[in-house]
Amino acid sequence: MAMVNAAMTLNLQAGMPLKNSSVRASRLASVKKCVEFEGKYGALAVKGTGRPNMEDTLSIVVDPKGKEPAFFGVFDGHGGIAVADLLKTGFWPVYKNQLSGSDPVRATESAYYEFDQLTLAQPKGLFGGMRERGVGGSRCGATAATVVLKQSEDGQQKIIAANVGDARVVLARGGNAIQLTFDHKPDVEEERKRIEKKNPVPKKPLVVNVDGTWRVGGLLALSRAFGDVYLKDWTDGKLDGARGGFGLTAEPHVTVKTLLPEDELIILATDGLWEKISNQEVVDFCTSAGKEQPLDTTIKGLIKLAQDRGTTDDISIVIVRLS
Repeated sequence: MAMVNAAMTLNLQAGMPLKNSSVRASRLASVKKCVEFEGKYGALAVKGTGRPNMEDTLSIVVDPKGKEPAFFGVFDGHGGIAVADLLKTGFWPVYKNQLSGSDPVRATESAYYEFDQLTLAQPKGLFGGMRERGVGGSRCGATAATVVLKQSEDGQQKIIAANVGDARVVLARGGNAIQLTFDHKPDVEEERKRIEKKNPVPKKPLVVNVDGTWRVGGLLALSRAFGDVYLKDWTDGKLDGARGGFGLTAEPHVTVKTLLPEDELIILATDGLWEKISNQEVVDFCTSAGKEQPLDTTIKGLIKLAQDRGTTDDISIVIVRLS
């Protein structure tokens, strides 16, 4: 099984087949070269023009023989890269273990919940109890959008798409864009109501508008994410001990579909792309290029378009070619 992380693009030329059985990278950097594998998928992550540090990561795990499920994920960090880095290297093993069951929705939800608990843990060691709770600190977190391609028992190819936060998965089916994920934002009515149900002081809303942006606790412009222990429901388990919670959760939105002959592409990307380009525009851009155009050229074109329209955010994109 070949494992691809965004930083590998520093060592691969576009179109170069992977020869290493397992390749890992310790840190995602600002990437200028796009990785492409046999024309089937491409991936690229770039640091935003207005960002001091890169906080996006991505991960691809594929079995060249096609016997194992294929995994694709993009992760958008905030408050540091620690949670996004942990997702890049550690999420798929947890997820794959959960997929051994027969219910892909429950397996996906369990994997997201299980991994989130890892991000909320108290640091270990002699002085761990004196340090800030959570991987990367209490304000470090990440959104995620993931795809698993898996053959069902009846031989049909299934896609399991999931997300927390505002990273998206879009399927191109017959030229039409189908969003398989849901943008988890505090201004979405159902999200706001869910969060306010946790409010111990109803007269003081948990979701508030700060300078035109709705935020949980007046701080985070997301209603679901990994990490962010300072906004999560947690307790140290002790009577009258430490606890916290503003209704933030890592419960994913999950979509399971059977792939059809007219399905062309799967596009995963962090919000740096979607905030400036609509789902249908992205699909039109990708399909109009034709199958002969290398995916790295298509991805670089999408990033340039988003930046030309004014995005200054980090952008991570993975495109999977289905037909």
